[in-house]
Amino acid sequence: MTVSFIPILFVDVFGSVAMVILSLLALYKARILRSMDPDNEVFLYLLWISTGFTIFAVSRSFGHILKQFLILTENAGAWYAISAYSGSVNTVSFMLVSMITLFFNQSWRINEKILSGRKKLENTHVQLIDLNQTLEQKVVERTERLTSSEHKCRRIFEQSLDTIIVADKDFKVMEINPAGIELTGYPRDEMLMNNMTIGDFFSNSGEWMRLKNKIESEEYILNEEAEFLKLDKSRVMVIITGGIDYGAFGCAKSHHFIIKNVNEKKQMERQIAQADKLAALGELSAGVAHEINNPLGIILGYTQLLLKETTDNNEELKIIEKQVKNCKTVVSDLLSFSRKGTSKIGLVDINGMVDGVIKFLSNHSDFRNMEIISKPDTGHSFVVSGNDQELSQVMVNLLINASHACDNKGTITVVTQGEADDTVLIKVRDTGKGVKKKDMERIFDPFFTTKPVGQGTGLGLSVGYGIIKRHHGDIRVQNRQTKGCEFTISLPLHRDDTG
Repeated sequence: MTVSFIPILFVDVFGSVAMVILSLLALYKARILRSMDPDNEVFLYLLWISTGFTIFAVSRSFGHILKQFLILTENAGAWYAISAYSGSVNTVSFMLVSMITLFFNQSWRINEKILSGRKKLENTHVQLIDLNQTLEQKVVERTERLTSSEHKCRRIFEQSLDTIIVADKDFKVMEINPAGIELTGYPRDEMLMNNMTIGDFFSNSGEWMRLKNKIESEEYILNEEAEFLKLDKSRVMVIITGGIDYGAFGCAKSHHFIIKNVNEKKQMERQIAQADKLAALGELSAGVAHEINNPLGIILGYTQLLLKETTDNNEELKIIEKQVKNCKTVVSDLLSFSRKGTSKIGLVDINGMVDGVIKFLSNHSDFRNMEIISKPDTGHSFVVSGNDQELSQVMVNLLINASHACDNKGTITVVTQGEADDTVLIKVRDTGKGVKKKDMERIFDPFFTTKPVGQGTGLGLSVGYGIIKRHHGDIRVQNRQTKGCEFTISLPLHRDDTG
């Protein structure tokens, strides 16, 4: 009986120890798996199952070993006293394992939902990353396009040959391009610091008020002509187009203007009109002069014969002679006006020509109370291709007109100077009354004169204008800032192509 019990005892004890060891190994492996993937529900289930079985294995093995020990030591009664406790621990262990198994299905479903949600979140995250990258790429592309567009607009603004001005709601200058700075003559910083408005550029404030009211009522102006007064007090004709810009949401109202300098165009139009007048009147003048020149010569000849034959001091004949001579002078001016430029062309030294005219007129009665100041540019030799007699005639007419403008008492200054574009300037300045603004555009018109009746034919400046144009030059007039006016002749210098 005792011999047959030993194998059973060995198996019971060894099996209990082996069960504890295996359960502990299972628990250890479950913990490793759990630590590798804490969010895995299966690994969590294995950990709990292993824990339950480990508790059961330890409880059962301890109970069996204790039971065999008590029986071998003949203390079986003690085992019966504590067997209920060992059985309850085993029962609790099995209940724990059963509960884990029962609730695992629900936990697994929850885990599947969590994993499904997690996968969706991961997919959404990937999509968001792609979208973010796409958005960043689009932002970079849009930024590049915006930068390129801004650069193009800035280049158009900076490189434009027309003036572009951006003003605020009160027409104060906010931005102006280099062409506008050159047109107005004002530095950009000065405009901004002094809060200059568009109206400050107008020579006529009433004209600006008219355009301002039109902008405020119609919200734009289109190709309006105006006259600007530059910083150096010179005047320039412009065409101005502008309108209101309400901008984007939240931006303040502003005004945009494009201003075109048409000063040269206006001068060219006046010159073309002047040339047309000269051409038409030249034809008429030539015909009239030739028709009345011969009768005037006959009348003058017979009058002078009668004066020689009569011994009395016949005042009537002298009056006839004087008036016929006046008519001959007008006819001579008409012939000069209608001349087509057939005079001999040679090389003319401008400084020498001007000096000769001044010396010639210094003994003239009109210049006895006049001071003529000559300021030649002696550092250069100014030689032009032209007719010395005709150019001298222009200078004589200008100096005589200057003397009359000063009422034969004052100062006349004659200046010669070279320009960078191979031209020479001859400036005749006087201290007279100046030219009225309304007469500026008509001063070179044939037969236009501001002198009293009988003191001028109105052909001197017209003849001079025609002569200078035939010499491929230009003649301008402007009032001086101090007193009097200034006539400026520009002539192209002769180029010696042989060298």
